[in-house]
Amino acid sequence: MQESVQEREQARGYRKGGPARRRLRGVARCIFPVVSYTVVCLWCLFFLLMIFWAVINSFKSYLNFYQDPLWFPKTGTGFGWNFSNYAKAFNALQVTRNSEIIRAPRMLLNSLIYAGGSGILSVITACLASYILAKYSYLKWVRSLWILVLITNYLPIGASLSANIKMLTDLGLYDSMLGIMFWQCGAFGYIFLIYYATWKSVSWSYAEAAFIDGAGHFRTMLLIMWPMTRTIFGVLFIQQFISLWNDYMTPIIYLPSYPNLSYGAYQFQFTAANPDVATVPIQIAGLLLLAIPIFVLFLIFRNKIMGSLTLGGLKG
Repeated sequence: MQESVQEREQARGYRKGGPARRRLRGVARCIFPVVSYTVVCLWCLFFLLMIFWAVINSFKSYLNFYQDPLWFPKTGTGFGWNFSNYAKAFNALQVTRNSEIIRAPRMLLNSLIYAGGSGILSVITACLASYILAKYSYLKWVRSLWILVLITNYLPIGASLSANIKMLTDLGLYDSMLGIMFWQCGAFGYIFLIYYATWKSVSWSYAEAAFIDGAGHFRTMLLIMWPMTRTIFGVLFIQQFISLWNDYMTPIIYLPSYPNLSYGAYQFQFTAANPDVATVPIQIAGLLLLAIPIFVLFLIFRNKIMGSLTLGGLKG
């Protein structure tokens, strides 16, 4: 009987975590990071190679590209580094609207206004709406609004293109930069869901301490709670800015008088009448020009984007 009890104890110890199982978990802990980092490194290497390929081919001539599309430009007559490709691409970034030629500088301004304005409004509205639903859920009308948010997010509710155009025209928002900005700043989307989870992770004790000191609800949100989520705010704005920067369908349909750079790059595929501009190296140069502002934006805010959300503490 004593031996059987000892055997059962040994078996129970093995099930809970015997030497063999501990060794297996140790091997898994060693292998998993190696496999994960290897996959991430290969993924990053793939994108870096694609960017490298695009950059070196943007400086090639038409003949050099089709002779050797995988390596640096060749030297010799008709070959070499053609920096003029970027000048040709910049001059080709133009759109005709109502017999008016709109060139790259004006399209750049339209892109900055459209992406920046719509992006900041989208994040602000999502920030305010998610704060109310996350921190005032004890109110009955807030709980009802949360159900409505779930319905609008998970049910395919939408309107047709013609209905949207008619609605915007009737409201005087069609072909209006400011009107389209407000039309696109819907508070309930993926930005709302991310910010809602962020607010849930912030302790309400900070707000209670501010209320004791005499702060109101809006002041508490603006000066106490929001600074704790500035990193999330910045990251979401950058994501939204990039998404809107690459958006060419909205300007085509709803802002015909305000074409942006994405629409200008989209027009590259219709430049076959100009064989000098229709070559692949010049088209690649145009796309890289379109990516430069996004790259500069990342360099400026890289510390905010790569930083982590840091929360303070309460005394006492």
